Amino acid sequence: MKKITSKILKNMMDSDEDFVLVDARVHEGYEKEHLPGAIRMPADRLGEHLLKQYKRNRTIVTYCSGWSCESSTIAAQKLEKYGFTNVLDFKGGLEDWKKASYPTKKS
Repeated sequence: MKKITSKILKNMMDSDEDFVLVDARVHEGYEKEHLPGAIRMPADRLGEHLLKQYKRNRTIVTYCSGWSCESSTIAAQKLEKYGFTNVLDFKGGLEDWKKASYPTKKS
């Protein structure tokens, strides 16, 4: 898996790249605030059955709360274990995204 920065992720969004953005946080923070376009798929519940709708070469970006959160890395590792070949880990997560003054969504 490759690690990416908030700037790279923002560029991917702005250029309408085709990818799945996975909020891998295990707590209930998604409803409070998340990145635009993200789907909630907690790392601790991430199973192959949830991924059947995606082709194995689909780009998938994982993120969680921030640098100290391991959920995005755990989710990315699981995705690779399930055969996904283009997995990106946005390690800075929500914390780094907000620090860059990028927009967030609230449910």
